[in-house]
Amino acid sequence: MFLKSMRDVPIGNDDFKSIRENGGYYVDKTKLIAEILSKKNTKAFLIARPRRFGKTLNLSMLDAFFNLRYKGRGEHWFDGLRISSNEAVMSAANGSPVIFMSMKDLDGNDFTVFLNDFRLKIRDACRQFEYLLDWDTRSNMKESFIRLYNGVADTSELKRSIKDISTALCEYHGTGAIILIDEYDNPINRSYGKDVQAEIIAFMRDLLSNALKSNDSLRFGVVTGVMQIAKESIFSGLNNLYTNNVLSTDFDEEYGFTESEVKEMLAYYGHPESFAEVKDWYDGYRFGDAEIYNPWSLINYVANGFKPAPYWAGTSGNDILDTLVDNADEDVWQELTDLGNGAEVKKRIEPTVTMDDVGRGSAIYSVLVMSGYLNAIPSDDSYVLRIPNNETRGVYLKAMSKKLAYDSGWHFERVFTAMRSGDTDKVEAALFDMLSEKIPFFAISRESDYQKILAIAAMCTQGKYITTMESESGNGRVDIKMTSKDAGCPHIIMELKKTDSPDASVWTREADSALKQIRDRKYHHGLIGRTLLYGICFHGKEAKVAMEEVSQS
Repeated sequence: MFLKSMRDVPIGNDDFKSIRENGGYYVDKTKLIAEILSKKNTKAFLIARPRRFGKTLNLSMLDAFFNLRYKGRGEHWFDGLRISSNEAVMSAANGSPVIFMSMKDLDGNDFTVFLNDFRLKIRDACRQFEYLLDWDTRSNMKESFIRLYNGVADTSELKRSIKDISTALCEYHGTGAIILIDEYDNPINRSYGKDVQAEIIAFMRDLLSNALKSNDSLRFGVVTGVMQIAKESIFSGLNNLYTNNVLSTDFDEEYGFTESEVKEMLAYYGHPESFAEVKDWYDGYRFGDAEIYNPWSLINYVANGFKPAPYWAGTSGNDILDTLVDNADEDVWQELTDLGNGAEVKKRIEPTVTMDDVGRGSAIYSVLVMSGYLNAIPSDDSYVLRIPNNETRGVYLKAMSKKLAYDSGWHFERVFTAMRSGDTDKVEAALFDMLSEKIPFFAISRESDYQKILAIAAMCTQGKYITTMESESGNGRVDIKMTSKDAGCPHIIMELKKTDSPDASVWTREADSALKQIRDRKYHHGLIGRTLLYGICFHGKEAKVAMEEVSQS
């Protein structure tokens, strides 16, 4: 039935039916069907994963499998897939009415606009069940359905809309309905920090509670999103809710690509040698017990001629990281800087968050983990957090540099290209260009500000260095230590000074003093190979640089 030639890479296609009918490349995630059916006493599932990790495609697969409107066709879409050999599960195919809705386009800035958009979504959902208009029944569900179908339902009717549609379908077909809701948290996340958020949360709470709680017409429901918003905010009273997130071991291989799936895909398209590159760029996620690769980035990598680029980072949706960085206090800022330079931090992670706590304390790290910006490895009663890969490291660089009014990392790279060359004139010029063009004066009022800026700038080295600030080294604490991970790059040690004196001779003296401090306190102790020692004195946006090269075996 499917095409025999090389399969197309389905870029941006999250419709299971279309991929299968047109012979697109599909990574088999049908095990999810059996896993959901195995939980016989569960009627409501909440599955939280980062954006672009297959949530919509998996819901589309569930729709294709269960929806009775595809009876006679749907079974063939699963030919050759893992689930097709499970006769017990296949007997449930295309036997239920399915309501499949996405909340991804709902407005989060104005409640009236939000309601109007949702009213249109419900109207469009009803168009799939036009046969109910000819339903010969005295049930009051038909009248409710007609108002939803005509787009004239009021707010209270909209809150009951999904439940009322499921009730009508159950009465008509004589079997429970399946409810699939994608990106439930999108309008909530879009309303973050706005006055309208409380109204949107209240509406979504009533909508989901009506649809999933004590709904006798419900066979089961699956709700997906990025965040697992706390029950008291959204899922109040849903005691039967099964929650699954990036820390859960169930379903851990059903979202994103496993290493074997990545190798199989690369081999299929004739580039198995690209695996190491893919691992550096798109690996590093851990869902439950599974090592996971970013599926969106890998698909785009293959489709774009096996060229690495920040495909996931380039999509919309990084606003939450920008917001968290903008609101970070000094301690969090320091930890985010450390993470960006390849370090790890240990934190307690709570998979559920309330929207009031999103930008506060440890909740910041919970949001970053759930959103895919940090990887979490269990360690005792906490988690070891780190940036997953080169791609997400670039997202950090952009978000943190944006806070200091940078437009890009180009100036950063120029600074460290000059430093690696050992040319002090070039280093001074690159530092001046970076500071004069991109850094406001209020951001460099203290010596520690220069240190922080250079540490953030070091993120642009894309994994060539392990960068630390104020770390123990030799007989003291070095301002910035960049330990090379690349045999072709020298280690770099920096000691920074700041002066308010306009006298250039003072700048030179301070830079020489900083260099002497590195030598005297042996900050370069233990570094094997070439090491460049830099004493730097800053005056406003100008810098005087002293340098010495040492080599140790």
